[in-house]
Amino acid sequence: MYSLSMVVPAFNEEELLEEFIHKSVRDMSAVSDDFEIILVDDGSTDRTLEIAHELARDIPQLKVVELGRNLGNGANVMVGFRHSTKEIVFNNTVDAFFNTEDLPRILPYLDRFDSVSGYRSDLSANSLYGKILTLGNLTLIRLLFPLKLKAYQTVQFHRRSLFDDIEIEARSSFVSPELLIKAHATGRTIGEVQVVFHPRTKGKAKGGGLKHVVRTFRDILRLWWKWVVLRRPMTTIRQPGDRPEGKVTQNPD
Repeated sequence: MYSLSMVVPAFNEEELLEEFIHKSVRDMSAVSDDFEIILVDDGSTDRTLEIAHELARDIPQLKVVELGRNLGNGANVMVGFRHSTKEIVFNNTVDAFFNTEDLPRILPYLDRFDSVSGYRSDLSANSLYGKILTLGNLTLIRLLFPLKLKAYQTVQFHRRSLFDDIEIEARSSFVSPELLIKAHATGRTIGEVQVVFHPRTKGKAKGGGLKHVVRTFRDILRLWWKWVVLRRPMTTIRQPGDRPEGKVTQNPD
């Protein structure tokens, strides 16, 4: 059995949230008797937070982190990672871009690697705009940074110790590549596993807007300049007592 933390950012996901949480609990219970779901509400303006609190009253494994404002993609995931407490930490979205039914196939990779990164071989479900963003982002990261992987921004599994050894600096979706780059820089082994993309069934995707793209591009260039050009260390230790952002609600059962 594995000790698992699943970090899930949510912004206006009232249509999908309840179904997603119940399915995640079923699937994670099948592979772990020690797990938590960290739902980070990123300033939702619909009933997402209300539904999350209702679910948390009955599901002791659900931890709700309330940000009170919209930090955006990447920064919200970072907050969730810092609230994680279990041995293995991974990310997901409420529209379940990663199907937790695949956990029995993927978790054994962590018996051989310190971190595991998923990749998609089929981008046919993406719009033309989505394909351009995905391939452009992948090409830029592979060009600028020493770690060469098939993908950097799908599901990732990391050991909790990584978050004690590094400070997450990105405030955009570059958080995911940053974790892999720093895992590699700290001597950790990284395995890759193919994952199947599951398209959204309800609601509207929140990422991919121009503001999000610009913020990510800025982080890529800023951190490339700092780490590669200036050769500043990537392994800045988080200061003791530096508490993560957000108000936490959890039923202690």
